[in-house]
Amino acid sequence: MVGRASLVEHRGVLTLVDTGGPGSVGRILRALRRVGRRPEDLRQILLTHCHGDHAGTAATINERYGTPVVVNDLDADVVAGRDPYPYPPSPWGRGTYGWLSRYRRFEPTHRIRGRIEVDGGLETIPAPGHTDGHTAVWAPDLRALFLGDSVWQIGPLRPSWRMFTRDYERNVGSIRGLADLPSEVLLLGHGSPVRRGGRDRLRSLVRA
Repeated sequence: MVGRASLVEHRGVLTLVDTGGPGSVGRILRALRRVGRRPEDLRQILLTHCHGDHAGTAATINERYGTPVVVNDLDADVVAGRDPYPYPPSPWGRGTYGWLSRYRRFEPTHRIRGRIEVDGGLETIPAPGHTDGHTAVWAPDLRALFLGDSVWQIGPLRPSWRMFTRDYERNVGSIRGLADLPSEVLLLGHGSPVRRGGRDRLRSLVRA
C-alpha cells in the first residue's frame, strides 16, 4: 500500500504529483519514457504531504535533475528533517508503516501557504487532516483533482482510514470543501482513480 506518483501535463507544463516511496525513481523514469518525455522535462514536483510513501523519492529527483519541489509550509520542516515525523496515530499503524519515515530528507524548493496557483495553472489547495499540511492539487482544465491521502479507494471510496490519519474529522471537513470543485476525475494516493462523476462521489462520501 505505497503511495502513487502521478504525471500530469497542464497548459504545457509537465508536473509530478508525489514521488512514491523510497526507491521509486526507476518507476518514474519508465513512466516518463512511456510518454516520450525525459526527466529534464519535469518542471516541478508537487508533494501532497510529508509521508515517506509520497515524498520518498523527491530528494533524489531534485538532486539529479534540479526539479523544484513544492510542499505546504506545515509539512515542509518534516521533509527537511527538522520536525519529527508524524507517525500514524494508532500503534498498529505506527508499527506497520513506521518504516516510511526512513526516507532522505532535504530542503524543499518552495514552501507554500493557502490556495495558490503554481506553474502551469495547477492549484494547490490546503486539505489538512491526514497530516497538518496535507494539500490537494486541482487541474482545472482537466477537471482532475489529485487527492493525495485525503481519500482512499481500498475497497469502497472513503476518507483515509482513521488509524493512519492525524485528525480524522478535520480530514472529512477538507473533503467537504474539495467537493465544491467541479471535478470529474479523482486521482488517489491509494486505490484506483475515479474516472467520472468525481464531485458527486465526494459529496456522497461526506454525506454518508
